[in-house]
Amino acid sequence: MTVAPVVLADEATRAAILDVEESRQRALLEVDLDTLRDLYDDSLIHTHAPGLTHTKAQLLEHIATRAPYKGATRGELTIRVIGDIAIMTGRLINRLGSPDGSERTVAGQVIQVLRRCEDGAWRFVSFQMTPDGEHVWTPTAEEKAGLDKIAQEEEQQ
Repeated sequence: MTVAPVVLADEATRAAILDVEESRQRALLEVDLDTLRDLYDDSLIHTHAPGLTHTKAQLLEHIATRAPYKGATRGELTIRVIGDIAIMTGRLINRLGSPDGSERTVAGQVIQVLRRCEDGAWRFVSFQMTPDGEHVWTPTAEEKAGLDKIAQEEEQQ
């Protein structure tokens, strides 16, 4: 049995996946359910920052009835590929509406999994956001370098 290695996405695959991510963000802002229906695999599991987990149907209903997404900013994204599966990780800052009409910001790290489908299109099968939280340990040298990089990226935005 041959096992596919984990590799960084080549330029063409990276561009295709980033295009899908840009389409997802645009469709969320525009509440474009037809586009989202196509971008999300039927097997989608989407876990929001507070831990609420939706299937594809539940997420589409959430978006349609609440239109919560007001803006998004992505940091540097790492895209690794294992055969026809892509794992995209990186920072996300969401601007979201609240039930009282106010706006809030939720920032954190995101893991998104996509699969290349039979028609050649990349579709999202999993989304997990871990919001920024309290750091109780003093960062190691490697962690500090990563935190400094995030702070620099956010200052540039």
